[in-house]
Amino acid sequence: MKKMNKLLLACAVSTMAAGNVYAATLKLAHALPTEHPVHASLDWFANQVKAKAKLRVKVYPNGTLGNETNLLQMVQNGTIAFTKVSAAPLTAFAPDYKLLSLPYLYKDRDQYNEVLEGPIGQEILESSHDSGFVGLAFLDAGARSFYTDKAIKTPADLKGLKIRVQNSALAIDTIKALGATPVPLPYGELYSALQQGVVDGAENNIPSYFSSRHYEVKKVYSYDKHTMVPDVLVVSASVWDSLTDEQRSIIRDVAKETVKQQETNWKNYVDKSIKELKGYNVSFVDSDIAQFQEAVKPVYEKFRKENPDLVPMLDQIQGM
Repeated sequence: MKKMNKLLLACAVSTMAAGNVYAATLKLAHALPTEHPVHASLDWFANQVKAKAKLRVKVYPNGTLGNETNLLQMVQNGTIAFTKVSAAPLTAFAPDYKLLSLPYLYKDRDQYNEVLEGPIGQEILESSHDSGFVGLAFLDAGARSFYTDKAIKTPADLKGLKIRVQNSALAIDTIKALGATPVPLPYGELYSALQQGVVDGAENNIPSYFSSRHYEVKKVYSYDKHTMVPDVLVVSASVWDSLTDEQRSIIRDVAKETVKQQETNWKNYVDKSIKELKGYNVSFVDSDIAQFQEAVKPVYEKFRKENPDLVPMLDQIQGM
């Protein structure tokens, strides 16, 4: 009889656990290699959530579960709990994110931090709940610049080149304004596309250029710094809503701490990357940023016409 009672109790506990999403192991997946600084930050986040919120979190790096688009879809339907995605593709689900892909949006790094860590940033992060995910924090992703076979000192140097871009309307508009042909491609396909001449170059930050070994096929990196599009740590809305208030509060606090952790990881990795890239005979070029800023003015004119609801927020940012 005692054995039967124990068995019934075990079954009851198992049933309750099965219906309780935070009793299961939560998956955190991303598409970056394990040596990338973002992976180190996400791994730190997962360990802190385990320790402080008593939730089991397993990290799946290297695109093991899919590319950014696949992973975001999996977050939306609750198949995985967390992922990291660039703010650029999020514009298809939450319009407020469009602001963050505008070229030369910030005067300097201080303004970047003020926008993303302040009320504007929080409003943007919370704007996607109805789309199936909630933003927890913006993670430093540096500035994006061009890498090709030649120096890109002015927009004229881009004429006739096919440049891989993220699947974002603003990214496409920016590349067109600068005189190149934008080619949206999944990031995982970019190395072979560069190698085979499907595209003539790409634009990204130093850590991604280095960790994905794109320097093996394109050895000129030009610092035009046209955008500072952050990464976003997101959580599935269905998973988020199933957690307790205490767990959500702990996760938000850990996410804020992860922002600082990422800043350190990012800086250290950039320094290491540049040193090693020079050893691989990569040339670094300083672009004439003023010419690039002038060339993208039509992007802002189009943005204001097509996104009247976002103009007040844009004016607020530009008025800082």
